[in-house]
Amino acid sequence: MRIVTFRPLVLAAIVAMAAGCTTSRFYTPNTMQIPMLSQAQEATVTGGVSKSGENSAWEAQAIYSPLPHLGVMVNHFSLNYSGTTQTDSSPFSFSESDYKGDTRLTEGGIGGYYQLGPNKEYLVSLFAGFGQGRTENRYASPPDLQNIETYISNWNYQRWFAQPSLALKYRRLQVGTALRFVWLNYFDGNINSRVGLLETDRIQLLESSSPMFLTEMAWSIGWRFRPMVLSVNSTAVVRGKDSIRELDLASNFVSLSLGVNLHEIGKKK
Repeated sequence: MRIVTFRPLVLAAIVAMAAGCTTSRFYTPNTMQIPMLSQAQEATVTGGVSKSGENSAWEAQAIYSPLPHLGVMVNHFSLNYSGTTQTDSSPFSFSESDYKGDTRLTEGGIGGYYQLGPNKEYLVSLFAGFGQGRTENRYASPPDLQNIETYISNWNYQRWFAQPSLALKYRRLQVGTALRFVWLNYFDGNINSRVGLLETDRIQLLESSSPMFLTEMAWSIGWRFRPMVLSVNSTAVVRGKDSIRELDLASNFVSLSLGVNLHEIGKKK
């Protein structure tokens, strides 16, 4: 009976990751960690992965409650991606250029949580935090140029966030949803002008539009088998500046994660 119940979650994970992952060479929202804390001294560590075409990512997250109704979290996100972009070697010459890149983000947050409902099954929380990341794009030279030089552009960014969330634990099932209000600022970048005006103009637009204020929404569906939790997660940009499409920001990120509730290790089910 457990296998029959467990299969829909695995199937949902495969379908969601195949159809829902969109990545960008400029910004991708990481998996939103939705707190499932209910009392002090609870702690969870989680590892997550995502794969879509030539793009792959891994994540590490942790959350801990040192005091009743108080929690701290740490998130790390690493994404590798590739694709093609249109470049211009002259005002009248355009071509497709391959690129590869990676982006990394490490952030921490602190907040409060509270239990509601007749059986304390609802968990509400509000967290806020700060993170810093770095993105690097490596562009292949145009095919008409006989060299193997790679053109590199990179920049650093900072992100502040506030995140209200709501979660529910029911038997082995746990679900959650959250909003993340993001203040995103790009700074300290190096742009290689040889990638062409189209690409450099887009990067400069990204920098000149900073700071940006985005709203992201997340959902998570998990299956608990103590002390572990297998979850499918989705985070999407639902509201931002009018120029978000011009900036080529990713709109959605889907991941599969496995968490370990450290406070449940060794306890009877």
